[in-house]
Amino acid sequence: MEKRTLPRIRADLKAKRDTLSLAHESLKIDCDKYNKLIIFISLGSSLFESAKMTLNLNHPLISLVPILLSSIVAGISSFIKFKNYSERQQQLIQASVILTATLAKARNSNQANEELLKEYHTALELLETSLYPDVRKKFLKQSQKNLVSIIDAEQKYFNIVNTAKQGGNLTEVIGNLSDSSTDDIISSPTKIKDLEAGLSDEYKS
Repeated sequence: MEKRTLPRIRADLKAKRDTLSLAHESLKIDCDKYNKLIIFISLGSSLFESAKMTLNLNHPLISLVPILLSSIVAGISSFIKFKNYSERQQQLIQASVILTATLAKARNSNQANEELLKEYHTALELLETSLYPDVRKKFLKQSQKNLVSIIDAEQKYFNIVNTAKQGGNLTEVIGNLSDSSTDDIISSPTKIKDLEAGLSDEYKS
């Protein structure tokens, strides 16, 4: 959905930039998985050849093993080319660069002028042409969920800072937080005292 106000444009660009990053990460994981498989099979084939020569194994079936392993490697390599991983990753990187540049311009702007809106629309079109609708939906949902989680974590952090600034009890505030990022603090009274002292020195001076 198209946004017209500056805060909404910034939020939309951030979510969709992260969508591209998540899609690129997913492609990279898949590509790396197959490349690692090729490495392991090639290494196994070399080890097998060395063992065969050392042990002087000349059975016809044993001689077929390296051929089978080489065929598997060739098949995986062909599959990687068929999936076009490299080009798809490059396309996502280029789109992400443009969305990041548009986001930076939006952050430095005071209003949503025509120039910014034009670049925003171009960025949206680039996203739509870089990902299939079902893939875009999947990663956009994940991106939005991540951003909400980040905002929630930041809000909890600033609650702790404000409590320290006002001379409140950090133990009670941190104890009420359910976020796992505070678990190590909750489990250590010493860390709570250090955090309280540090924040108090910074914000009360």
